[in-house]
Amino acid sequence: MIHLRVIAPASHTDAAVALLVDHRSVANVVVVRGAAVDPVGDMITCDVAPEDASYIVGDLRRMGLVQLGAIDIDEIDSSLSFASDEAERSAKGNSADAVIWENVESRIDNEGMISAGMVALFAFAGVIAAVAILIDSSPIVVGAMALCPDFGPIAAFSIGAVRRNPRHARGGLFALLIGFAAGILASFVAVTLLVISGVAPESFDASGNTLAQTIAAPNIYSVVVAACAGAAGMLSVTLGKSGALVGVAVSITTIPAAADIGLALSYSDWESVEGASLQLGLNIVSLLIAATLMLAFQRRRFDRRDNVRRATG
Repeated sequence: MIHLRVIAPASHTDAAVALLVDHRSVANVVVVRGAAVDPVGDMITCDVAPEDASYIVGDLRRMGLVQLGAIDIDEIDSSLSFASDEAERSAKGNSADAVIWENVESRIDNEGMISAGMVALFAFAGVIAAVAILIDSSPIVVGAMALCPDFGPIAAFSIGAVRRNPRHARGGLFALLIGFAAGILASFVAVTLLVISGVAPESFDASGNTLAQTIAAPNIYSVVVAACAGAAGMLSVTLGKSGALVGVAVSITTIPAAADIGLALSYSDWESVEGASLQLGLNIVSLLIAATLMLAFQRRRFDRRDNVRRATG
């Protein structure tokens, strides 16, 4: 169940309560008159079936309660209530497939916009991936892929494109640009220092390295994998199934390609720089397109049902 806490001015409380009580997918409606001090108003709480939560929140938003008060959304791990069970049974669809759009956008604000921490994660992932390529270690490169926070910015771009929000779209692209630039620079500096210190060899032969050969040789399989990962990753974000994002992260060749660019630059291997750059570009473009299409499909289904619901009262 989803728990809503609404702060409403007294003039809007009765209308908000009537709206909530009329929905069969809403249960446990509570009103505390005069509970809110700033802004002044009443507090309304209720439990909503996940399938209908965004529709209910949309109705409350159209009443102006975001501007005049507040709407807080919490996910409840467990609710022991016959009324809650009845509300869930009344909702159309499966709660496991429910998308709480407000939570998605909030998650993107936290994880998809550029920050110092995000740039640092890109840089660390780049160094780890560069070391993995140097010693041709698949387990280590998988760790770097899992560490890289690249899907947050991808999701931010998709949200911006579908919701026509330039801030999210630009912010996602900017975070990707700066993040991968940090990964490339960090891997270049790390490899250069390792060579100078004598830890890494003075020359690097990519032809004898399985990882380097694979990363610098993109093909149609790279596009297929990245497209599937982009669609699956967006499903993971919208459905709140963060565990699946680990699988998405380790199936795409983004940070390994960025690290290979830095490594190849350090060794002046221009052929590998070109191949890894193409690999990185193909992966990013495929991810962006697939994630955006998946989100657009989900949003269209939501909007269509919302329009039908509102038209039929």
